[in-house]
Amino acid sequence: MLTDATKSTELQTRMLTDNPYTNTMCLGCGICSERRICGGLSLEAQIVDCLHHCCGTPDFCTKVCAKNTVLFPQQVREIGGFDLDSTPRAPVRAITLKGDIVELIYHGSRRSQALDADIVALRLADVVDFRRKRSKHSSAEQLRETFRLAPDCKIILTGVDHDHRIESWWSLGSARPAIIRGLVALGIHMVTTPNFSLVLDHPRWDDLHAMKRIALVFAEFQENGLACALHPNGRTFQDFERWMSFVVERPEVQALAYEFITGPDRTGRRQFHLDRLAELAAAVNRPLDIIMRGNPQVIPFLRGHFRKVIYIDTTAFIKTQKRRIAERVANSALEWVPFKTPPKAFLDPLLRINLEEQVAYLRAAYYSLPPLAAKAA
Repeated sequence: MLTDATKSTELQTRMLTDNPYTNTMCLGCGICSERRICGGLSLEAQIVDCLHHCCGTPDFCTKVCAKNTVLFPQQVREIGGFDLDSTPRAPVRAITLKGDIVELIYHGSRRSQALDADIVALRLADVVDFRRKRSKHSSAEQLRETFRLAPDCKIILTGVDHDHRIESWWSLGSARPAIIRGLVALGIHMVTTPNFSLVLDHPRWDDLHAMKRIALVFAEFQENGLACALHPNGRTFQDFERWMSFVVERPEVQALAYEFITGPDRTGRRQFHLDRLAELAAAVNRPLDIIMRGNPQVIPFLRGHFRKVIYIDTTAFIKTQKRRIAERVANSALEWVPFKTPPKAFLDPLLRINLEEQVAYLRAAYYSLPPLAAKAA
């Protein structure tokens, strides 16, 4: 990591952000054995190469780093090398999702009625028992009872989560295929791949390892019967070029997933990610859908490049849990005001109001106007 303690987090982030238009490539990248796959880094930070971020304590480190002579060979073997081309091919599984806005339901607490919705999202980590290496639920009925969902409600799983929760999915190893088949038996409609993180201040092998794992779990889901949306995490032009080739050559990729919550939603970097997704969609000779989380302001842009943009909303559920109710402000915004409830009161009526208001607002604000790209053309 950069050692100047006076540098702000924002400055360090900018200095470690790849930008070949303004920065020259790090000197050490030219002789690196992974240059063909990685593409090298062009950073403002004055470092020789990504090994600048090696912690120097391999006996205590779990990062994917070539200097860790014990773990590194095992980490490379477990993914079959960093090249995405070696990812097993998988069957095509049609993805048919109606609607545009899907609410993320975190749990069924403080509700007494089944939520009557066409489709909802659950977090992948919330339906898996990682200790026993199996689904938490023995039947579709039990799953729906746990989250208070109507019998005919479609369920999708989102793999976007905190690192420690998505890393737990990878740690399941050879148990994953059986768990996936168990999820299919529970009536899960589809899933998005875990968004294994690409980190600015880790050795670059860590990024390449995360990307390959995303590709591998995508193939695992599809192979074992569960339609999957690919989450093409990337931080450089080369990363997205590699994902573009992967998606173009594989018709089994019918949908993408992306999050504009953390790094991709940073001011000054958001458009980079949007442009790369647009280029990827344009390179594919088939229509693609995209399932996204985070900042809804990117929806109009994405609608200009993808057949369907499905937005997973978290606001209505979280605001309900915090006892807030949506009130319209001049029909152009929502204000979340305190809403007192009796002790131990059920929240079904409040959730229903908040869902209706949030969905109406999002559709009016981001889905009612022509897509930005189409309008600009």
